[in-house]
Amino acid sequence: MDSHSTEAVYRGNLDRIVAKIRDERGLDLAQYRRRYVERRLASRLNALGLHSYRQYSAYLDEHPEEYAKLIDTLTINVTQFFRDPTVFDVFRKQIIPELLEEKRRRHQRMVRVWSAGCSTGQEAYSIAMSFLAGMGAAKSDFLLSILGTDIDPKALEIARRARYPIDQLAHIPPADRRMFVDEMGDTFQIKPEVTRLCRFQRLNLFTDPPIHVVDVVFCRNVFIYFNREEQDRLLGVFWSALTRGGYLVLGRSERIPPGSEPRFELVNGRERIYRKPHARP
Repeated sequence: MDSHSTEAVYRGNLDRIVAKIRDERGLDLAQYRRRYVERRLASRLNALGLHSYRQYSAYLDEHPEEYAKLIDTLTINVTQFFRDPTVFDVFRKQIIPELLEEKRRRHQRMVRVWSAGCSTGQEAYSIAMSFLAGMGAAKSDFLLSILGTDIDPKALEIARRARYPIDQLAHIPPADRRMFVDEMGDTFQIKPEVTRLCRFQRLNLFTDPPIHVVDVVFCRNVFIYFNREEQDRLLGVFWSALTRGGYLVLGRSERIPPGSEPRFELVNGRERIYRKPHARP
C-alpha cells in the first residue's frame, strides 16, 4: 500500500473518531486544523499505549472519564479575559443592543447575566466590561447584575479579589484597559465600576438549586466535559434559568447536539450563540 492509500485509511479513521467525539460530547473539531487534531489524538494514544483510532474509540466506550483528558488536550483549557474575541465582539455590537432595546420596549430595567463555570472570574469581568462599554450613556437606565458560579471555592476567591498577573492584561482590548483597569506593578486590579456589578458563589450545576430569571447565560468550554445525558440536563437548567428571548453563549468548539430538548434557536452559528424562543413552538 502506498503512502497516499495509507493516509486515506487514516483519514477515514480520523473522520469516524471526530464524529464520535462530536456525537458523544458535542465537541465540534471542524474549527481546528486537521494536523493539529491528529497530533493531539496521537498524544493520547501514545499515553495509553494504543495504536489506532479504532482502539481509542473502544477505550472511550470503556473509560468515559478519558473524554475529559482528551478535551483538555484538544481545547488547551485556559481561562482568560475576552477568550475568543470575536464572540465578545458580536456580543457587544449585536446582542447587548438587541437585549437593551427589548428591555426598553418592556419598560424593564433589570439585566441579569449568569456566567456558569466562571473559574477565576475573567469571563464575568469581560461580560461586565462589554456591557458598560456597550451601554454608553444608557448605563444609568439599567440595573446590571452578573453572577459567576463555579464548583471550585479557591477559583472563586481569586475571582472576588479581581487582581490578576500583568501578563493577562494583553487579552483586554486597549479601550477597556484604559477605562476599567488599574495597573499595579506586576499585577492589575479590575476597577470597582466593574467589580460592583459581579458577585460569585459556589454552585454545582446538577445538584444545587438552579438560578432563575436571567437574560443571558454564558457557559463556555464547560459543556463539552459532560456526556450527552448530562448535556441535556444542563440545557434544561439553562432553559429554566433564561427569560423568554434570553441568550445562551457556548464555547467556540461547542454545539447543542441536533434533536436536543429543549429547543434553542440559533442566533450565530460561528460564535455558538443561541436563544430561548419568545413563545413555545
